[in-house]
Amino acid sequence: MSSTQFSSASERASSHSSLPGLFNLQVRAWAVWKRYRQERALENLSYDTLKDIGFPSVDDAVHKTEQ
Repeated sequence: MSSTQFSSASERASSHSSLPGLFNLQVRAWAVWKRYRQERALENLSYDTLKDIGFPSVDDAVHKTEQ
């Protein structure tokens, strides 16, 4: 009877040991989704708004290479 209890206890321990891996996977998936949403939000901003918040314009890059 004790061997049966031991095996069920070891099964529970092994199932709990995978929880941090699942939690890490969930956190990484959430971070990827959040980054995707932020990129889509930036892509939907107008050119003038992007310039106002500090994104370089295409013209700036062209002028820097000519100098």
